[in-house]
Amino acid sequence: MKKLFTLLLVAASALAARATDYTVPMVITVNGVSTEQTSLISITENGGLYDFNLKNFMLQSADGPMGVGNVELKGIEPVKDGDATLLLTDAQVTITRGDDPNVQVWMADMLPPVNVVLTGKIVGDHVRCYIDIDLTKSLGQTIQVEIGEGYQLANRSFENWHTTSGEYVEPNAWHSFESASGSLAALAGHHISKSADAHTGEASARIFSTSIFGIIANGTMTTGRMNAGSISASDPANHAYLDMSSADKDGNGDPFYSPMYSRPDSIALWVKFKQGTANAAHPYATVSAVITDGTRYQDPEDKAYTNVVAKAKNNQIAVTGDEWVRVAAPFEYTDNSVEPKAVLVTISTNADPGQGSDGDEVLVDDISFIYNTDVTDIKVNGESVEDFSSDDLIYYIDVDEAVTADDIEVDTESPTAHVVKSVEYDETSCIYTIGIVVVSADLEVKKAYIIYAENTTATAIRNIAPVADQTPSYYTLDGIKVQTPEAGKIYICRKADGTVAKLLKK
Repeated sequence: MKKLFTLLLVAASALAARATDYTVPMVITVNGVSTEQTSLISITENGGLYDFNLKNFMLQSADGPMGVGNVELKGIEPVKDGDATLLLTDAQVTITRGDDPNVQVWMADMLPPVNVVLTGKIVGDHVRCYIDIDLTKSLGQTIQVEIGEGYQLANRSFENWHTTSGEYVEPNAWHSFESASGSLAALAGHHISKSADAHTGEASARIFSTSIFGIIANGTMTTGRMNAGSISASDPANHAYLDMSSADKDGNGDPFYSPMYSRPDSIALWVKFKQGTANAAHPYATVSAVITDGTRYQDPEDKAYTNVVAKAKNNQIAVTGDEWVRVAAPFEYTDNSVEPKAVLVTISTNADPGQGSDGDEVLVDDISFIYNTDVTDIKVNGESVEDFSSDDLIYYIDVDEAVTADDIEVDTESPTAHVVKSVEYDETSCIYTIGIVVVSADLEVKKAYIIYAENTTATAIRNIAPVADQTPSYYTLDGIKVQTPEAGKIYICRKADGTVAKLLKK
């Protein structure tokens, strides 16, 4: 019987601990320099808590990969927010040796315990994380690890490039006419190159127009694939498109689409724009972004599409001279019932097909989706915090009743921002400490608020002056007076002599 009982315990433990491995794309930033790689993480749920393990973590260098080790965080208490499970922790961690047989030396053998901050979430089959590893004491640097795709674009700083055909190149995850499909693809010409003129880093993407048989072909770059299907520039047979069912790959072995599993608030990018010949009637470059369910979609559209989640467009990008200028466009959501799976971003040297001039040029760098964390209002027990401002992070208020996390309402500018609430009560000072952390949907930005709420009813109990032959009065721990205290419950008792004590009613 004892053996059977032991076996049942082991079986129950095995059922309680559920581990999931994810092979995920990863962007690693050290001292402002980013590299990309694919790594393995393991997340284990055990008794309601989570263990996170970044396995065989490597750093890329000019001399080749350098082994760091396993970064493990244990016993993380999850926070549920809609369909997302949030994992937020800040802990001292001892990095351990990895088990990759190709790595001879692990930095873990030489590192003291380090501080690691994890901001992560699990939604369905997708995982998204930001990890900050503080190595300032040992190596004088901080490592930031961005894990998971579908929230930002790959290669959004245009540092990584691949060869397409002949001597031509395209930025990884981006495409132009060098890899176009369509009956006229061979005649589409060359429209993209790598530029050393960068907003940050060492490279940007340069897209430029050309004249083909006297017809202006705008320079265009897309996360999808270009199609050249007509000699008429305005024909929708010339377009950018995505289709996640397509098995086609580019020169780097990547598909002609970018995954998108979230709902950003806007798109922003840095540009330099000039026209070869000034054109007052058609003076603007353009950027557009369309989030879809991953089925085929093209821009410009050739019909009414029902697979669109949201659209963003800025078709008034003016000439910038020789200055880098940030431009942006908000997303307008058209159908919240459509699940986001892919995004088509397209940038062109002119907002109007075929209306630019030979020599128009747009440099593009540091393109990103923006997820807001701005808070518009905080209510405690139904009352708005007085003089609230999203930029002020600490507040002092009075309350006259108990406060729980459910009694706190936080209105955010972005409907996709995550809100984490906590409440602690100090019985001595009668003050609730309310913590509110707002996390952007892509986890890149966090904003924390603290509200000190004094329970004025409980404070008043302590200030009641004693009177002769005063009978004991009973109050709940939240300062609410009760007429008939119940046995077995704890109360604040105002005694006949005027003193206050916490006691268990018998």
